[in-house]
Amino acid sequence: MKSFQETQHAFIQHIKNPQANPFDAGIEDRRLKIYRELFFNNILGFLSSGFPVLESLYSEQQWQVLARKFFIEHTCRSPYFIDISKEFVEYLSSEYQLNESDPVFMRELAHYEWLELDVSVRKSSQTAKVWDGHSQVTQVQMSELASLVSYQYPVHQISAVFQPSQASEAVYLVIYRDATDEVNFTLINAVSAYLLNTILQQGVVSMDEMNKIMIEAMPQLDVQQITDSLQQVLQQLLQQEILLIVDN
Repeated sequence: MKSFQETQHAFIQHIKNPQANPFDAGIEDRRLKIYRELFFNNILGFLSSGFPVLESLYSEQQWQVLARKFFIEHTCRSPYFIDISKEFVEYLSSEYQLNESDPVFMRELAHYEWLELDVSVRKSSQTAKVWDGHSQVTQVQMSELASLVSYQYPVHQISAVFQPSQASEAVYLVIYRDATDEVNFTLINAVSAYLLNTILQQGVVSMDEMNKIMIEAMPQLDVQQITDSLQQVLQQLLQQEILLIVDN
């Protein structure tokens, strides 16, 4: 006679992959079907709500097959439903093998869609302030509600009618949440990405330090040109609440 743990394990394997793991414990199949559909439909629902663009690139059957493979093959480490999207991204990155029906940008698009969800629920303990639009700024730091990422594909443009087949130059994006809890993204260039990454690495950076860093990074350009451009970029990032001001 099987132990409770053995029976429980067999039940779980049946729920995840009923065709490969029949369950014979005196339970009617119609009752088992309720559990099979309940668990799988929950997973399918979370994936569909978390990755609407990615789902739109597949037929209904293809999407369900992908969801089933995730359900069968991946062992989730978190018990929270909110983390299913993150687990799916990890599965695509480290376990899943792309096939002919998968777009080449699949992993990057999934990461981008997950990041939008992550930023929407992210908590912040920062005491830095949102710029009021006219006060003098001496020090800044990057908002904890903003993430700088780079991709090989323009994931922010991908849709059912636009699916790039080849990688492009690096695409730099900042996904951020503002004071009204609205999640947005902004496309930035390599110089702005370098600036933000520097601020992120150093934590709190003064305006003078940033000016010096950017001048040293681009010695081929005129100093005044760098200073003027930096002021414009910083003003935009402050207005978007990607950067916050820090009191001395």
